[in-house]
Amino acid sequence: MHITVLAAMFIALLAGSSVESGDVSVWMGYFDARRSLVLLAGSVLILWSLLRLITGWVVRRLERMGVARGGGLRLAGRIDFLLRLFILLVFTAQLTVGGWTNQVQADWGLSRFILADELLLLAPFLLMIVLFWHSYYPVNRYVREHIVAGQLAEGMAARPVWSRRQYISFNVRTGMLIILAPMLLIKGFLDLITVIQQRWLGPDLWVDIASKLIGMMGVAAIFILAPLLLRYIWLTRPLPAGPLRERLELFCRRMGLKTRDLLLWDTHSAVANAAVMGLFGRIRYVLLSDSVIENMPDDQIEAVFGHEAGHIKHHHIIYLVFFVLGAGSFVLLLGELGAWILERWLASYPFWQDYGPWLYSGWFLVLIVLWALAFGWVSRRFERQADLHGAMVVAPNENSTSPVEESQISWAETSIANVPDTNPEKPASGLTERGARIFGSALIRIALLNGISIEAHSWRHSSIGSRVNFLRTLTLSKRALKRFQRVVVIIKILIVLSVVAGVTGTSILYLSSR
Repeated sequence: MHITVLAAMFIALLAGSSVESGDVSVWMGYFDARRSLVLLAGSVLILWSLLRLITGWVVRRLERMGVARGGGLRLAGRIDFLLRLFILLVFTAQLTVGGWTNQVQADWGLSRFILADELLLLAPFLLMIVLFWHSYYPVNRYVREHIVAGQLAEGMAARPVWSRRQYISFNVRTGMLIILAPMLLIKGFLDLITVIQQRWLGPDLWVDIASKLIGMMGVAAIFILAPLLLRYIWLTRPLPAGPLRERLELFCRRMGLKTRDLLLWDTHSAVANAAVMGLFGRIRYVLLSDSVIENMPDDQIEAVFGHEAGHIKHHHIIYLVFFVLGAGSFVLLLGELGAWILERWLASYPFWQDYGPWLYSGWFLVLIVLWALAFGWVSRRFERQADLHGAMVVAPNENSTSPVEESQISWAETSIANVPDTNPEKPASGLTERGARIFGSALIRIALLNGISIEAHSWRHSSIGSRVNFLRTLTLSKRALKRFQRVVVIIKILIVLSVVAGVTGTSILYLSSR
């Protein structure tokens, strides 16, 4: 969901900037802006009707297919993805050919007010995504009912399935506000700097440079301090005192891991997950959801916690930020280079006046897609490195397996049966087969508690099955482990070099344009 919200923000900002740059006739000239409200209302009503029809069809298919076999879970996940993609396409049409951007910025003139135009441009998307959650709740409820039934059958803790209101509220907080809150703060701060410069300071070169430096420092400050706000958006509270907290605090001391607090994330026991927020120890939180604590043994909880600690130890958040800066700079440079080449070659042709902005936007969209694919690929390697860390720290004592842990280990073995059970080399240093199995079983239990197929993958995460198989492979070969670690090191070096090259290139481009 996070990538969907980010994509919607990008589309809204791109559409708004196209109006400000004077491309209205090409981008938004197909329908009169006066009809935008009618088109907007009609598209939302049609979308809501389609959502209700599709949801009913999915529930009927799930009743015939069943959930336990996994095919139903894959169906629910794929329909969820396709509907979110469809909403993005409808939203894009509303902003462009639907005339909504013209209505907000040209007719109402709301671009004069900080964040007013951004919020209204995003309003159709926010409305449609809430309607999506409202309509898709029966599918989620059907899956959750089977999960709760399985928990009760195994003698595990289980709560009643959450209500539609709780489901929507949770998704608004964790899927929408977690992205919108910091992004809108950043956009509002940058707009404020621009307004101050335009109204009182003027277009002087050094003033312009100073304002951009202040803007970058403000963005960095918002990003660094965001966890102090996000912990309340996510409905968290300090992890209660007890044996589990003592064990995790001891783990943090053993690993030299600094955190502001360990938090219990309230999800109505509907989400089994963990997360880490914050770049620095004084403002860093590690979150464990209530479902993880209620339904997983301590070794598995420590494995999940070790995964999050791996993100911290290997500085994944910082490197991903660097990737955004470096690769984003390259996107900007290549975008400008592409625009220069297109204009140089095609400016003499008549169709350039009408379709030039479309060609430039298409080129820029291709670069954004490539950036997103590269970001996802890097993120998946970082996730696997965190998996490796979680497996290496979870089992320091090979002889301390409890009966509960043994049952979870055998459960994990069913997912890695396709990996040859041979060991041509000694186990890789620091990684034991037992640690890999415990961590793999934790991943599988998380998938089951969340109602996710172990074959499902996402933009930033490989499938659970492939991650478990990968760990198993590393336990069989030191060579494979060293090769993977070498790949991650190369990725990090390239990210740092991309930041240096990208910042240098954009600085030269900016100064040459003055």
